[in-house]
Amino acid sequence: MGDPYDISLDPVKMPELAAGALMFLRGDARVARKFVERTYSREQVWDSLRLEATERPYFTPGFPPYLPLVHGSRIRTLDGPATGKFDVTPANPIVSDTGELSWYTSPEKTGLVTVDTERTQALIGFVKANGKAVRNLAADIGNTFASLVLTSLDSRPLARTERMLLVTGARVANTGMKWNANGAAASQGGPPSLVEPVTGTITLRSLQGATGVAATALDGAGLPLGTPIQAKKTAAGWTFPVGEPVTTWYVVTVKH
Repeated sequence: MGDPYDISLDPVKMPELAAGALMFLRGDARVARKFVERTYSREQVWDSLRLEATERPYFTPGFPPYLPLVHGSRIRTLDGPATGKFDVTPANPIVSDTGELSWYTSPEKTGLVTVDTERTQALIGFVKANGKAVRNLAADIGNTFASLVLTSLDSRPLARTERMLLVTGARVANTGMKWNANGAAASQGGPPSLVEPVTGTITLRSLQGATGVAATALDGAGLPLGTPIQAKKTAAGWTFPVGEPVTTWYVVTVKH
């Protein structure tokens, strides 16, 4: 990997971008059902320049930072009445008003984000500590932190598609990469880039009419790596191991 701003050789971010692109271009996540507007006086705008960095990203004291996770958020005017009060109560999990996106928080700072749309689903964060699942995706992994993204490779929902992309990402670093006491990279290191493989089992649930499921690991060029991994039918769904061979993405095929 090159410098922190060059992701073209990142073995985790690039597969995640492929899955994210499908989700974005197809519009898999629905638009918020409600939009919350806020207004600012001209004095507020000037005063915001003097606020501490801890007021990021809205620089609006009193504005609940979690509100845009629930509803859409818009600015009505920058030359009008001062920002009003917002009558909202924080919840755990924080759930979008479409019901598709959830943020689980904890005092131990072991949070989790879930995505649960028809064509893209994900478990991102402290998957093991939370033990959550979404409509068609569950995981039992050994990693403390991971990003698991499952997306349909055609226009059909995950429950009925014949091809899916599964991205399994965890930590990544260059050989010889070093960190300082503040948690910043003191030395970028060099090749080869190293990944922490996501290990454990993935379970695909509620696959309509499925008679067989197989996962094929992909190499850095997106080509097959080894023989397909045959999933086992269980009471929970179709379960298969991940982590061997080491990879960050798989093509999953479903027979009907």
